[in-house]
Order: sequence, then structure tokens, then C-alpha cells
Amino acid sequence: MKSLKDILSTQSLYTVKSGSNIHDVVLLMDKHNIGVVPIMSGEGKLLGVFSERDLVRRVISKDLNLATAQIDEVMTKDLVLADVSETHEQCLQKMKDRGIRHMLVIEGGKLLGILSMRDLLELDLTVQRETIEVLHNYIYSK
Repeated sequence: MKSLKDILSTQSLYTVKSGSNIHDVVLLMDKHNIGVVPIMSGEGKLLGVFSERDLVRRVISKDLNLATAQIDEVMTKDLVLADVSETHEQCLQKMKDRGIRHMLVIEGGKLLGILSMRDLLELDLTVQRETIEVLHNYIYSK
């Protein structure tokens, strides 16, 4: 079974710096077709994330100016993190419990990448298929 690190090794990680304007962040998200982007300090510390949900709830509904408002004003600071050593089932449970669709994965306190609900569900389906195949072979090999 693939580890979280294996899944993340095939993905790119896009981040933005604290102080960026919302318009530039939204353009980056659109360009790379991503639903969430981590916000980093100049020293590389994870400060928060900005998601499509934040855009709707904290920017558009508040009629903020995308060109002048800074990402720090609207980012989510209450982060849900997973350690790279956790299983995909543990990540899925955290996501379900908190009602989120993206999980930030850290290793040694450093941001390693982001997993989406889709990534984890695809892995879960693969595990289930493998289990069914093993059981099928066990039952019909006798």
C-alpha cells in the first residue's frame, strides 16, 4: 500500500507568501487548478491556508477588493495537519471530523504537501480492490 509520502511525491506543492494580495493568489490557484494554497512566512513557516471556500465566505460575501486586500486577512489559521507517518484512514477520519477537503501533511514540522479527499479516496478504493482480489483468490483457490 502507498504511504502518504508516496502519494505526495507525484504532486507539486504551490505556496504563497504572507502579504500577497488575494487577486494574485486566486490567479495562482486558477493557473494550477488547485483548491487550496498554503500561506508561508518569509522564513518558510506555515501560517495558514487559503481555499475556494475562504474566497466565497471571507472575500466575495464581504465584498472585499481582491487587488488590495491581503491574504493574511482572510486565510484559515486553524489548521488540520497530518504527519507523514499517519495512515490514509487516519487522514480521512480527520477530514471527516473537521469537514474539510484538503489535508496538510508535515514531516518533522515542515510542510511536505497537501492531500485532497479525492487522493485519499482513490487510495482507499485501491486498497479495497486489492483486498477483494486476495479474498477472491483465497476462496476460489481451494
